[in-house]
Amino acid sequence: MIFIIIRTFIIGLVGGWIFHLFHLPLAWMLGSMTAVYFTSKWTNLQFVWPSFFRNFGLIVIGYAIGHSFSKETIIEIGSQLPSMLAMTLSVILFSVFLAFILSKLTGINIQSTLIGSIPGGLSQMIVLGEEVKGVDLTVVTIIQVIRLISVIIVVPFLIFSPLLYGSAAGTVAGGGGSLAFDFHLMMVVFLIVAWLSAVVAERLHFPTPFLLGPILGVGTFMVFDFSVPILPDVLLLISQLFLGIHFSFMLKFKGQNAKSLSKFIGLAIVTSIMLLVFSLGLGAVLMLWHDIPFLTAFVSMAPGGMAEMALVGQAIKADLSIITAYHLFRILFILFIVPLCLRWLFKLPYFTKKLQNSM
Repeated sequence: MIFIIIRTFIIGLVGGWIFHLFHLPLAWMLGSMTAVYFTSKWTNLQFVWPSFFRNFGLIVIGYAIGHSFSKETIIEIGSQLPSMLAMTLSVILFSVFLAFILSKLTGINIQSTLIGSIPGGLSQMIVLGEEVKGVDLTVVTIIQVIRLISVIIVVPFLIFSPLLYGSAAGTVAGGGGSLAFDFHLMMVVFLIVAWLSAVVAERLHFPTPFLLGPILGVGTFMVFDFSVPILPDVLLLISQLFLGIHFSFMLKFKGQNAKSLSKFIGLAIVTSIMLLVFSLGLGAVLMLWHDIPFLTAFVSMAPGGMAEMALVGQAIKADLSIITAYHLFRILFILFIVPLCLRWLFKLPYFTKKLQNSM
């Protein structure tokens, strides 16, 4: 088992290094993800990646996000709560519209496409799908994974393109930076604080606890003006590498129906791109609404996970506190409000009739 883990790490490391040589965006994340996925697809080699490494990557990202908080950012976030609600509702309503299109074109019941299309996180939406009668979990999984992977791949290339980021992209596109490690005892102390915060968040059943816990733990110290050390670039690159390898396993669709859903997968990719373009428009609205940089606004609106978008934001030196606030608000809204709305919605005659016709 240890040998397989080492082999997985080496393949991911080589992929990240190759992407870094070509100055590609988020090189260590996208490179490791690509290398492990295609090596597993084209060879008979077995790969294993324990959740510990993913959790470590999330803790590091959570630490970096928490470090961006201050009293001023908390006040700024509070002033943007109305726009957070408006933008979240816009994303959800457009996702519902896309779900109806998918259902109409593929014949798959609306319950499955609806739960799959709402950007609330893969694991959370699968759990919700298990509680709703007639939902095809394979469909839910494929839509969620395709959207997440599309965002992970498209957003960095779009942001670092001359269209949005211009000539400065080359300085950070490879996810480079110094590999020097400046040891600081207090950094170790606060890494332990971040880890303990993650453990507490997991015990309290917070969403994405290994990310949210460190954000709250380190962020609290920052708000009260404690001197929290900045993490060295090498740890952020390692977190990219660890998360990229983890994402590579998400590319493997399970289920016997996967091959028969080729048309559906193509349509799911198209709707994911449509949602991304819609988010680009929302980013422009948010920029004008609060006079914040467009890249910060766009990453805040992108329908990806909080950890992935935080990595993008960190690479372009965007405002991580704003990005995190918008993604966290959307996650909490979808986790606590959307399930209640969907359960009520699916009891309406229109949806029950659609479900009976599809069974």
